[in-house]
Amino acid sequence: MNRIGEVVVYGYAPADRETLRILSDLIGSKQPIFAMPSWFITEDSAQAGYLLSEAVRELTGRPPGFAHRTFFANSRYEALHGAIKLIRHHRLGTVRTHHGRVLALDPAHTLGERADPLDQGPERALVPGLVCVRTLDEALKAAETTAFCGLVVREPDSHDLGQLTVLAARLRSTGAKVALDLSDFDFTSPTSPAAAALGPDLIVSGESLTGHQVPYGAFTGTHEVFSPWAAPGTAFLHSNTYGGNTVAMRAVKAHLLPRWDATAAVHPVLAAAERDWEQVLRLYERHVNPGTVRMHRKLRGALRVVRADGARLTVQMASGRRLELVDGLCGAGLGVNGHNPADALTEVVQCHDPGHDYLAELRQLLARDTGLDHLLPAVSGASAVETALTMAVLARPGHRRMVVFRHNYGGKTLVSLNATAATRTRAPFGPLYPDVRYIDPFGPRAAEELRAELASGEVGLVWIELVHGSSDSYGPIPGELLDIVSAEREQRGFLVGVDEILTSYYRCGTRFAHQGRLPEVDLITVSKALSYGCFPIGAALVSDAVYQAARSANAHLVDELATRHINQLGAHFAVQAIRQTDALGLEQRVAHLSKAVQDGLARLDPASHTVGRFFAEGLLGRIEVLPPRPLRRFIRPDGELMSFALMLWWITRARAFVVYDIFLLPLIATPEEIEQVMRGARRLSRTGPYALLAQAALAVAEDRVRGALAARLPFARGFLAPEKTKESA
Repeated sequence: MNRIGEVVVYGYAPADRETLRILSDLIGSKQPIFAMPSWFITEDSAQAGYLLSEAVRELTGRPPGFAHRTFFANSRYEALHGAIKLIRHHRLGTVRTHHGRVLALDPAHTLGERADPLDQGPERALVPGLVCVRTLDEALKAAETTAFCGLVVREPDSHDLGQLTVLAARLRSTGAKVALDLSDFDFTSPTSPAAAALGPDLIVSGESLTGHQVPYGAFTGTHEVFSPWAAPGTAFLHSNTYGGNTVAMRAVKAHLLPRWDATAAVHPVLAAAERDWEQVLRLYERHVNPGTVRMHRKLRGALRVVRADGARLTVQMASGRRLELVDGLCGAGLGVNGHNPADALTEVVQCHDPGHDYLAELRQLLARDTGLDHLLPAVSGASAVETALTMAVLARPGHRRMVVFRHNYGGKTLVSLNATAATRTRAPFGPLYPDVRYIDPFGPRAAEELRAELASGEVGLVWIELVHGSSDSYGPIPGELLDIVSAEREQRGFLVGVDEILTSYYRCGTRFAHQGRLPEVDLITVSKALSYGCFPIGAALVSDAVYQAARSANAHLVDELATRHINQLGAHFAVQAIRQTDALGLEQRVAHLSKAVQDGLARLDPASHTVGRFFAEGLLGRIEVLPPRPLRRFIRPDGELMSFALMLWWITRARAFVVYDIFLLPLIATPEEIEQVMRGARRLSRTGPYALLAQAALAVAEDRVRGALAARLPFARGFLAPEKTKESA
């Protein structure tokens, strides 16, 4: 709880000198804070994973050498949802006995209220199958009569330890997994009686590890419980954009280190990681995600980002060779002014006033830009979508159905998954909210299917991401469908929500992608542009009508959603981001650069055997790369072989940081930088698929040779390893 003037608000604590120092150091030295989702390995994240493993090992009484893995999220709620997903996936083979039900001992009922905002019971909840009870007696009774695949205990050290042990043993006897929520636990404390007694499979940590200043959450567990996400095909089934960012990781390390004295065994391990990148990879592999390390090794370090400055990234290959690249990913579209802009220091970090209400400024700016008066803060895109869907459910309680277009991506929490129309991404984590209709916007009967759903009278929300970044979509939502939504919105009374997380603030050419396409909307989510490439933040924006209707249904929950994630430092970054869109002249700049992109794509080889479909909307685009024709029955275009080859080709041949088939070009790029990427695209279209695979293999071999020569001939390292960049020249 914080005081700003005479107003009491709930949320994150004011940023102290240490948090501002971390940001100042990272921005000033051009170190990457966000480089890419899921695949971003840093020394800090590997060390944080190791320290969490050791802390959990000591709390649970496991022997020295016992290793845990951690998934990093952005809040305790994201971490709790991730833990529940992992438990369900782990017990998928016995789903017929427990139907994915998870028992949650939730004394404050905050998890339960978010899961079931209308209090309709676990079968009809927004998160079905999550049975939340307030007391241990209720939990024991539920365990006697119902089969569960998992148990989540919040505030575990506040319960009677004997009864809690009985409850855990009863559920474990049926194969259930146990997770303890230690979000408010002081990890410098030597013991947690509940953790020691129960030996949980998972422990959730939260904002206490960042001093309640930086958005953070994580779930840490045994290798056995993480086994469903250890295989190459499932290593990234659960993911998020901001998790593991360098600001949070440094704060977590600073909080955990006082747990050990100067003679503790953790210090040599941390020191080794500071000297040796291979040690970083080993720590990350053992304590975070082995799939990410496998990818880094196969790509010879092509994803190891060591410097992030404006529109450029520098990667360091395994040989030590450094390549300066045009950033064609922008941290998955983060920020409007590139990486580590100087004004992030001068206008935010160095002049941040912890007593100022930056959130009020942000609310005014977003209301001006969107016409929606109410802002509900978030810590990520997924949490913004989750809040928006919850508000829609509350505002239209008699109309449960949602319409979502296929290829939409909403996030991976158990609520935002409803807006993620990808069967494989959703399949292992049920039960999920059942009343969602997914319509293929490019299908031959899309308009007919949409009209039929809207005519049913059951629809409370139509949720739209106008431009997709998914693997099967090569164009924006057809205008005919948007016209149907607009024409029937007022007559049918449903709400229209727009996901602008990826597309806002000129990413797709206009300030918002829906402008000029949807005249009236009721809910909007924003996040990536607001982050300024520096800090996790998001927001759900809703009309006054939606806000008041939702409060009529559940005022307590709406107030919780409106205050839980208030972060004045994050709001300060977001205010600066929005102001800079005009100061940088992004509207005119992006219009000019977009034309260069369109011209570049128009010059792709029309007879190419490598490039299939492609499109660009503003500075967001996709280029489909095809396997060799005789092998297309066996090799998927988005499979590992083609994806790895394509990334290596772009990075080593075109000198552009492009991953998979999507490009998100910097809004502040120069025409020359855009031309460099487009030149690479033309060259790609003229490179045969066999040649593409061969050139990728050659890049790997070349780097192996460079590394071997540098190891054998130390005097030649300066000649063999580095590549001159603008900074080093």
